[in-house]
Amino acid sequence: MLKFLFFDKRDYEVVKGFERKLERPRKRRDNPSFVPDAPWEKRYMCLYGSVARRSDGVFQLWYTIGVEGNEGSVVAYAESDDGIEWRRPRFDIYKWRGRKTNVVFTEHPHGATVLLDEADPDPDRRYKMLCGASPTGRISAFVSPDGVRWRGACHNPVIPSNPDCPMSLHRQRDGRYVLYVRREWGDRRVSRSESWDFEDWTPRKRVLEPGPGDPAQLQFYGMGAAQYGAYEIGTLWMYHTVTEDTGWAKMRGYQEAELTYCRDGYCWHRAAQGEPFIPHGRMGTWEQGNLQCASSPLFLADEIRFYYAAGTRFHGVKVNDKLKKYGLGLAVAKPDRFVGLHAASRRGEIVSRIFVLRSPEMFVNADVKSDGDIVLEMLDADWKPIPGFRSQPIVGSGTALEVNWSKKPRLNRILRKPIRFRLRARNAKVYSVWMRDGDEQPVYHRFRAPGFVNPAFEIDGPPAWW
Repeated sequence: MLKFLFFDKRDYEVVKGFERKLERPRKRRDNPSFVPDAPWEKRYMCLYGSVARRSDGVFQLWYTIGVEGNEGSVVAYAESDDGIEWRRPRFDIYKWRGRKTNVVFTEHPHGATVLLDEADPDPDRRYKMLCGASPTGRISAFVSPDGVRWRGACHNPVIPSNPDCPMSLHRQRDGRYVLYVRREWGDRRVSRSESWDFEDWTPRKRVLEPGPGDPAQLQFYGMGAAQYGAYEIGTLWMYHTVTEDTGWAKMRGYQEAELTYCRDGYCWHRAAQGEPFIPHGRMGTWEQGNLQCASSPLFLADEIRFYYAAGTRFHGVKVNDKLKKYGLGLAVAKPDRFVGLHAASRRGEIVSRIFVLRSPEMFVNADVKSDGDIVLEMLDADWKPIPGFRSQPIVGSGTALEVNWSKKPRLNRILRKPIRFRLRARNAKVYSVWMRDGDEQPVYHRFRAPGFVNPAFEIDGPPAWW
């Protein structure tokens, strides 16, 4: 699959007549779907944690709580058949007043992030976790066959620092493990580390920090991330501090998520700087305080799920136990609907840069009003229309609106040759343009992006000297 998105304008020669808008995921009306109401949970939870889905369809949740008789935090575990209604399996790993609980890790974990690593051939290492853990408090690696019973993966710690933040762990398609974490304790900026074996990690390199247009009271608490085709996308924990808090630690404020993206893992961008992707709630709601996204989103067959924990409590502010409330929220997005180009009655126009196709099927992810339409036309490298390749008007709403040509053109005119597309839209929102590109069973979150190095390389491969 080949895909054109609208995070920025790198893939295009022309973008005019459109208004670029961030597309927020839709929060469920029934949020929160899960609350820390077990007697050992102290009515508190946060998503220094993760959500995964097993191959049998069961959703798994790891979340951080405080428990009676334990000075630090612990990791608790829940399961669900639909990702909405959760249950707490009980284990003998940690007992509360003699009763089994759903606590699965007790070594004072900080910043816990869990990966369901189905590419690992060893079933005893199918689940992987990184967290700050006792006795050192430094970042340590653990493995498990089921996500419940954990053991050290190697000689710990694997990274010589306290995470001091939520962390995000995922595995890229080339096999690398990628971790996003702070570079050092107290430094609220995002850094990246990599490993090929989950034991030896590269030095942390800073990849994202506040820019000159940001307010002085903004810090980056952490970032969840996942590979999305040729990109990585992230949920950046924006930490808005209180002006009156002038201490170095700045412990008072609130958190919410911005959308971030990158192409190479190191040059990260904010899709809509200063505009929350998943905002915290209004005053008086259960999510008025901190809002913390899970370490990675979940990519289901026809939707993207962003799980988050939130509560009434603001960062660094004590709340009467009778008044505080926490829970698990869920926000849902359709594939590719991160940033949209909106065209009103005046037609918007996009012209792509040069690219190469391997098969002719083309689709548009869009929402077209009843009085609107989209027309797509193929051009050669010199911007000349290719005969026969002007589409019938594209109408309706969907993530895969098929492009049908007005005539029956010779398809070989657009295959394995330098081409462009021109898209014109009226009263429509456009989210992506994608091509099957020889993939008979395309998956929306597995795609390549245009290379733009040299189109000839995509046809015959780079020369030997390259």
